[in-house]
Amino acid sequence: MKKSLSALLGVSLLVSGLTLGAESSYAESSTNSNVKKATQQLNPTIQIPASKVKKKEKNLFSGSSKKETRRGKITEADAKRGYIKDEIIVKFKTNKSLSSLGDKIKVKGLKLNKTLDKKLGIQTLKFDTNVSTMKEILKALNASSAVEYAEPNYIYKPAAVSEPYYQYMWGLKNTGQYIDGVAGKKGIDINAESAWVKTKGSASTTVAVIDTGVDIYHPDLKDNIWKNPGEIAGDGIDNDRNGYIDDVNGWDFYYDDDEVYYDEEYDAHGTHVAGTIGAKENSTGVIGVAPNVKIMSLKFIGPDGGSTDGAIAAINYAKSKGVKVSNNSWGGGEYSQALYDVIKSSNSTFIAAAGNDGDNIDPYPAYPAAYDLPNIVSVAAIDNQGNLGDFSNYGSKNVDVAAPGVSVLSTIPENSYAYGDGTSMAAPHVTGVASLVLAANPSFSSAQLKDTLMKSTTKLSSLTGKVASGGLVNAGLAVSADIDGEIPGVSLNGNSISSTLNASTDKDDVYSVKLTKGEKFTVSLSGAAGTDFDLYLYNQNAKTVNSSDGIVAYSEKLNTSSETLTFVASADGTYYLDVYAYKGSGSYKVDVKYGATAGVYEDTSTNLAYTGNWSKVSNSSSSGGSYKAVNEANASMQFVFNGTEVSLNTLKDNTQGQAKVTLDGTAYWVDLYADKPQYKATVFNKKGLKAGKHTLKVEWSGKVHPGAKKTVTKVTLDSITVK
Repeated sequence: MKKSLSALLGVSLLVSGLTLGAESSYAESSTNSNVKKATQQLNPTIQIPASKVKKKEKNLFSGSSKKETRRGKITEADAKRGYIKDEIIVKFKTNKSLSSLGDKIKVKGLKLNKTLDKKLGIQTLKFDTNVSTMKEILKALNASSAVEYAEPNYIYKPAAVSEPYYQYMWGLKNTGQYIDGVAGKKGIDINAESAWVKTKGSASTTVAVIDTGVDIYHPDLKDNIWKNPGEIAGDGIDNDRNGYIDDVNGWDFYYDDDEVYYDEEYDAHGTHVAGTIGAKENSTGVIGVAPNVKIMSLKFIGPDGGSTDGAIAAINYAKSKGVKVSNNSWGGGEYSQALYDVIKSSNSTFIAAAGNDGDNIDPYPAYPAAYDLPNIVSVAAIDNQGNLGDFSNYGSKNVDVAAPGVSVLSTIPENSYAYGDGTSMAAPHVTGVASLVLAANPSFSSAQLKDTLMKSTTKLSSLTGKVASGGLVNAGLAVSADIDGEIPGVSLNGNSISSTLNASTDKDDVYSVKLTKGEKFTVSLSGAAGTDFDLYLYNQNAKTVNSSDGIVAYSEKLNTSSETLTFVASADGTYYLDVYAYKGSGSYKVDVKYGATAGVYEDTSTNLAYTGNWSKVSNSSSSGGSYKAVNEANASMQFVFNGTEVSLNTLKDNTQGQAKVTLDGTAYWVDLYADKPQYKATVFNKKGLKAGKHTLKVEWSGKVHPGAKKTVTKVTLDSITVK
């Protein structure tokens, strides 16, 4: 099954000095003005013929194993079942644990197997299968007040299919060469050579290959294998005290030992993936997309697949070592809340293969690729003509980009090379590009990295409506493009941003932010001494920050970078914050706050967003001299605030019914009925809220006070207090 391609060993890849795409030029204004001039470069869509090349798909990475005597915990029966028979993953609620289950522990034969994530409170439990089935144990635990969720320990398998003997590395440079008798389409590649003019990656960038094992002795990989600086090889001591002894190059979570490579058949998949990402430039064999990066082998897939807890352990290992990007060419199992939670908190960009079932994974999600998380980049596979691979999953919502995934040449164990098909082969191309972008922009967050990958693609007509970006990942544009210099910018995540600007070469940093009607948005800017940076907020209809059209709020003091703007959204939508360098260059920091801050907000406040025909009723007994009233279906009020306590104050009288009050998604029924009028009554109060943004909604319900007439359904609102 392994195919040596000795004829390719003497082939070296020539790198030209040609850079594709012209940089935009900016004309600096000589006056203090919010009108800015620049050019905006657009990526045209390349038209791809509708025809596809049909191939028979085989699995290159399966077969007998010489490691059969060294068994992992997953049996063939588990693999067929889709989960480990006697294990469950449980997240207990705050201050709860296994002991909180009381008699269930003994009755169900429950015992702690391992703690997967102490901070999140996720654990693996064993149970007695002679007492309970998986369905019964899950039903019992999910019904417990001590448990947030319980789920099976699902099995995952490599997401790859392949056929051997395709010629050359067209994914890096497609000149139209023949692949399996079919001529490629020139330029349908990731534009690697343009990126390499600027960077071939950095040895300080470590990529986690979460997969089967990696042949760390392969001549194209051995010099790029990550070495744990805190561990001494072979001394049998956990030198860095992370719970893993002799984890010099990573860890094998399937067999729970330090041998990240052992088997030439079952470790072929991870080795192939690793080669595409980071095979060294050494005039031998192949070259990776990022030939200078380091590869961390985190094996959790064995002969019969890998489990959820193994994947979680691998992700957390990478997190503990500060890894910013991981390759995940695997899938299977159903929705796992535990896996979702751990990926979300991984502090990294999680590149995921979309899967090889030829399905639209928008209506029929495939995990982990389809988890709705901002740090996941899901990858489809294309062939050398730009067509979506016959086997490749797709989806305009759940799949982000495409990459070469048919006839991909890379490393396999025992000093060999082979071609592979699959989204498993596409994902590492994107991981390699992500590594190049990180080398060029080491301070990038996962959000910035994902935005860069998606907004710098080569648009292909064959991918329109198939992947969210509509394009093929483009390394050359990704490492050099000023992604945050124009609308739509990058997503504004968190409450603080730090970056740099230059009035001559990098005038604008643009951030997109979603606001709801009535939501208050406050921005504060500070910049380096000697700079004059300004703030501008554009509305949903703005097309460019190179004009004043669409500015809804701004702060542009002369000779200072100390700026503040406040805005209350007049409608739901995406707005664009532009940090602009009017003069000078240097660092800046932006602090943002969402929602109304501490204070009393009257019924007439612009921070209260009303839907329906609310009428203003003047009354000197009310707070502020008036209140709002409504008595019709679908009427509501929404209020976004930033605080730890909120109170809803209003009139109670015999004309009112019950209001539905929702706070951060949790609904409450509030009775506004009273025999005699009660003004400025506090009808709803919540204390001890987590500091940050919250959403309060009041809705007309049509429900009446018990014993009141059916027509008594009015709802009023006087004021809201935030602390």
